Amino acid sequence: MENLQHQSANMERRVMSRIDAALRVNYQIISDDVALNDPYDPNFVLPRYFLLLAELDQFDHAVNYELEQLTEKDQQIARILSLFNQKLNLITGSLYDAIVQSMLPIPEHVNFSETGFSFFSERPIQEGTYIHVTLSHPENFFHIAATAQVVYSRAEENGKFRTGAYFITLHPQDRVKLAECITVSKPKD
Repeated sequence: MENLQHQSANMERRVMSRIDAALRVNYQIISDDVALNDPYDPNFVLPRYFLLLAELDQFDHAVNYELEQLTEKDQQIARILSLFNQKLNLITGSLYDAIVQSMLPIPEHVNFSETGFSFFSERPIQEGTYIHVTLSHPENFFHIAATAQVVYSRAEENGKFRTGAYFITLHPQDRVKLAECITVSKPKD
């Protein structure tokens, strides 16, 4: 089964669009027995900044959906709530700029698709190793958690190791976020 999954990932890798982007990456090596767990499971160590940004992202999606529904029923109340939401966005943006920016890791060069990604690590990671990863886009297009399996880890000229992995567990809505980011960022022919 795992071998079939790996072959499938390799085939998809060739046909899926990939892009390079600067992302905030955190990873931890995990055991085989938790590799299939929900990547948002509280037993995984999720950085505080990631939790904050992911929760704000979820809140924004929920509020926007409810505003769309309310607009169909009562435009005046929807307008008032929309203005309130704009004010709340300004407040959270100020807090983000003042507090959260200081907690964030420096974005690094990542190549990713809907099926996997490659990034730089300080040390080599053995092929077949499972990792838990959080990826955050600097302009807040997405904040996702996933588990992945390392396919390669090779030394680069910069003294770091280019590590490639394919996703084992990735929520469908997170896959959509990656696809949307790839579509928006992909150069037009």
